[in-house]
Order: sequence, then structure tokens, then C-alpha cells
Amino acid sequence: MSIKAVSTGVTTAKPRTANRTANRARPVKAAAAPPPRVGRRAVAPVSASEAEVNRYLAAYIMGVANRLANGASSHYRRRFGMGMSEWRAMMAIGTSSHRIVREVAEMADLDYAAASKSLKLLAERGLAEIEQTRRRGRAAVASLTPAGLEVYRKLRQSAQRRQVRLLSTFSAEEVQTLWSLLRRIEAQVPHMNAER
Repeated sequence: MSIKAVSTGVTTAKPRTANRTANRARPVKAAAAPPPRVGRRAVAPVSASEAEVNRYLAAYIMGVANRLANGASSHYRRRFGMGMSEWRAMMAIGTSSHRIVREVAEMADLDYAAASKSLKLLAERGLAEIEQTRRRGRAAVASLTPAGLEVYRKLRQSAQRRQVRLLSTFSAEEVQTLWSLLRRIEAQVPHMNAER
């Protein structure tokens, strides 16, 4: 210790300005991730097919149907400017000239209000005609116009191409089995929904 320090009783500390500047210049390392806890299983991403909700057949079918419907809706809106309700209505009418609105709704699997709205949209585009008639209890009869029939044919071709792609990995026998199983499931829907 120096004589000056002893005489004053105060020890003069060395300046740390250089050290502080050096510390600020050093890159800060990111904090390391904590090690995994022993005995605790790591959470891994769960695929849709393995999710709890998809262990129930009805939920799984609805999920697949939603993805198919979203893809179809995007396809038909982009190529034909119509949604799935209008598509189903047009396919239900087809080449018939005497489909009443109730029949269109039933064949298209739409409620009556949705079927009526879809037919109105098709009529506004000149693709369908709706005529009040006395032949069938004053019911409204829907039919496609010549322009509608042309669009209908294109819709059928497009739907057929999409179905071929969907079933491209199935044999003809498997396709028939699939149809059979789906129809059996459909027949069981009222029984399932009857539970209170």
C-alpha cells in the first residue's frame, strides 16, 4: 500500500472504465434451454388421425368431409363462380324439367330455404328457371336453361375427374366395398341421432 493511502486512510480504487467498455462490446449469449425434466414425457406434435377427437368414427368422417367440402368449394368457386349449395342444386336438377323445389332440396341434401336461395341465385345468372305450375299442386318447378345445361355438363366432368383422383389408389372392388359401407353408415344415422 502506498504512503498516500496510509496517511489519508482511503484506498484509491483503479478506474474500471476500460473493463466496462469491454464488457459492453462482448456479444451476449442466449440463455440455454433448461434440460428436460427426468421422468416427464416430452410433448410431441399429434397428427390429426391420432387426435382424441378422431377416435370416434362420426367425428372422423365429419373431419374428412369438411376437408373435401373446402377443397370442392374452392375448386367450383374458382372455375365456375358458384358455391357447393348451387353445385348440389344444379346436380339435383340435372336434365329434368319437372323438379319441384322440395325434390331439389331432398336430392341435394339441403334444407328447403337453402335450396330456394340456391335456385334463386342460379336463376339470376340465367342458369335455371323457376316456374309456378298447377300440375303439381301449384308447386314451383325448377329446370336448367340451355346455358345451365352446358354448365351442368362441365360440372359433371369436373366432379368425375376429382372423384377419379380421390379413388386413384383403390381397386374397383374396394370402391364398391367403400360405397356399401358408407351407405350402411348412412342408414344408421337416424338410429344414432335418436338417442336423447
